Amino acid sequence: MKEVLELSYIDTDDWGRPVYKDQFEKLWKDVELGDRETPSLCSVSGNSFDGEPDCPINKEFVILTPFIKNNKRFEYMMLNRLKSDCETHLDIENKYRRKLKEDEMKATIQAMKDYWNGFEEDEKPEWLTWDQILDYEKRMAQTV
Repeated sequence: MKEVLELSYIDTDDWGRPVYKDQFEKLWKDVELGDRETPSLCSVSGNSFDGEPDCPINKEFVILTPFIKNNKRFEYMMLNRLKSDCETHLDIENKYRRKLKEDEMKATIQAMKDYWNGFEEDEKPEWLTWDQILDYEKRMAQTV
C-alpha cells in the first residue's frame, strides 16, 4: 500500500512561501509562493519553519487544509510600506532618517487613505486604523 502524505497549511514564511505540515510533523514549503493550483513542494532543511526549501517532494500527497492566496496582498504590502515611511519621517531619534518633502508627505497620506478605503470592511488591516492614518497626517503636517 502506497503511503500518501496528508498536508495542512500552517503559515507563510518571511519569503512568502506557504508552509505545510504532514501527519509525521515534517514541513514542506511551496516554492511557487502559492501561485499554482497544485503546490510545488520541497522539504525544509532542518525541518525548521525558517529553514530553506531543500529536496522536491517525491511522494503522493493530498492537501487537507489549503493555502488561500490573498488577492489584496500587494495592497497590504504597499500600505505597510507607506506606514513605515511615515514612521521613519517622524522618528526624531534617528538623525539619518529620510525626511519627506511636503508634496511627498501629502502623496504618502493620500495613497494610504486610498489603499485603506480600497478594502472591504472585513479586509481592513488590524495593524493600521483610519484614526492612525489621520494621526500620521496631523503629526507629519507639524514637521513642515
